[in-house]
Amino acid sequence: MSRDTSISIKGGGSTALPPPRRYPVVGVLQIVVVVGMICAAFAYSRAPDPQPEVANSERIAARDTKPLVATLLPRAAIHQLSVRATGSVVVRGHVALTPEVTGRITWISPALRPGGSFSAGEALLRLATEDFDLAIDQARAEVASARAGALLVEAQSEAARTNYALIHPEQPVPSLVAKLPQIEQARAQLDASQARLDIALLERDRTTFSLPFDGRVTETSAQTGQMLSRGQTFGQAFALDAVEAIVPLAAGDLIALEPIVGRRAILTTRDGTVTATVERMSAALNDRTRFARAYLVFQPHGRFIPGTFIEAAFEGPALANTFTLPEAAAQDLGTVWVVRNGLLQRQVLEVRGRNSRGLIVTAFDSGEGIVLGPVPGAAAGQAVALASNRPALLAGKILKVMTPGAEM
Repeated sequence: MSRDTSISIKGGGSTALPPPRRYPVVGVLQIVVVVGMICAAFAYSRAPDPQPEVANSERIAARDTKPLVATLLPRAAIHQLSVRATGSVVVRGHVALTPEVTGRITWISPALRPGGSFSAGEALLRLATEDFDLAIDQARAEVASARAGALLVEAQSEAARTNYALIHPEQPVPSLVAKLPQIEQARAQLDASQARLDIALLERDRTTFSLPFDGRVTETSAQTGQMLSRGQTFGQAFALDAVEAIVPLAAGDLIALEPIVGRRAILTTRDGTVTATVERMSAALNDRTRFARAYLVFQPHGRFIPGTFIEAAFEGPALANTFTLPEAAAQDLGTVWVVRNGLLQRQVLEVRGRNSRGLIVTAFDSGEGIVLGPVPGAAAGQAVALASNRPALLAGKILKVMTPGAEM
């Protein structure tokens, strides 16, 4: 498509003009800017470090700074080993509530309820006694009859002896004439009837049900009017002195507490503490855990009921020439860092046990102190600076540890 560039001129004819010229100014500027940025980036990347001496000096100063460490200077003394473990309160054995006679319940004690407590010999229930009273009356009548029969035979024997002596003077009376066998038989019958009376009396006493120990009832189905039969179980109870604690112990703890039988321990629950004694140990290790069981006895305590979860602290032997170190002092592989002449040295621990304050270890040369807490990048022979103030310790835990730049 062409444009008409001719111009009409007066006087006739037209004159043609050349087409206008276009200049791409914007595109050229964009190219110049991009090329300039590339050149500037290349020049900046190749430029040398403006302050190499300053950076090197900072790195050298950081390398020469000594780590500031907190230390502890323990004192060799006699420390008592202790072992902590968890366990539970159990009952050595339950007693089935079973009547010794048959009868109907006429009275039940308020203690004969689940959770009820009772004393030794305390009446827990009573059965009807009418049948037993009649049996006693019958037994007493039999006793009276047997006693009369024995007296009759003895009188007959005396008469026979007198008559025989008149007829046969100065001759011994034969046993049959003296009725000696009949006398023995009558006396035996009297003894038997007396025994039946004693049984009748005993069975009437058994209509009042009690137990010969202080204990607690765990379950019962007895109700007033219920018919109980001899040997029929109607509940379950346990003796207070049958309550004990079972605490599993690892083999290492058993060695540390040897001999363990007779050792004292403090049993703790959320509600209180009680002192216990190890009475016996299990005869074999648990197949799954490989732990042994310690059985502890203690005075009955209302808060230590069967099923209670407990924490046990066993009192072990006293170990002479030992340190007690907080857990914060222990490093990897059973070692500690010891500062000697301002340098770190690794010390292997001979751990003897534990107590409430931490590890009990055989005493060693502690130099200028045992480092507490981790030391980043620590190595044997590394120079360190000791904190001017040692950290306060409580129960083996660091309350405050000095770090570089920190204030005490």
